Amino acid sequence: MSANEFTNDNTAAFAEAFFIANLLFVGLFYLALWALYFLRYQQTSAFAQKHLSQSLIASSISTAIFVAINIFIMMTDGYASLTALFSLEVYFMLLVPMFLVVGIIGFTRAIKGLDYSYPLIGQFSK
Repeated sequence: MSANEFTNDNTAAFAEAFFIANLLFVGLFYLALWALYFLRYQQTSAFAQKHLSQSLIASSISTAIFVAINIFIMMTDGYASLTALFSLEVYFMLLVPMFLVVGIIGFTRAIKGLDYSYPLIGQFSK
């Protein structure tokens, strides 16, 4: 696969960019990624389909973790507590950077027209 084959299809790059943006702005870009999936998945190349499905899986996992942490905080001591501070620090200082590194590598590969398989997630995408 060469970069010339994918010059007119930016779906893979948009998918990776939406995944990275979702790590910082949870919710809005997650919905945008789903919209991209429903609008472009059938019409795009296998290369972009793989990037799109991997981005969607990773984004779903990171969003689910974020929502679970917030539910945990609301069910225990609330946001003005040490539990909230510690939970969100673990999320933003450990989990987000791990997802971010994978997203940046995926984004650069998508821009170059190269295939990329996410660690642990890549085996679950089509």
